[in-house]
Amino acid sequence: MIFAGKPLIARMFLRPPEGEVSTLLLSLLKEMGGMELMLGVLLGLASRDPVRNVAIVDALIVGLCILALSPLLSLWTTDIRSMYPAYLLWGDLQCGAQ
Repeated sequence: MIFAGKPLIARMFLRPPEGEVSTLLLSLLKEMGGMELMLGVLLGLASRDPVRNVAIVDALIVGLCILALSPLLSLWTTDIRSMYPAYLLWGDLQCGAQ
């Protein structure tokens, strides 16, 4: 979901009408992909040795780094800046995380 474009997302949603796959939807899906990737790393490392907490802490660190970069990737790969200024999106993303 992080690196998917509009054709792949439209195919995953079983070819919805063209207007339903908007740029804002693509941006939000890219950021949700970062959350899913963080959860995958967390569960993958924790399943190897659930007794140790080091794997869980490492997965959280990797996940937070991915989540710090996913809004920038979303702004860079979609043309959402033509509809909304980048500083408004970045402020909205940061306020929504709190």
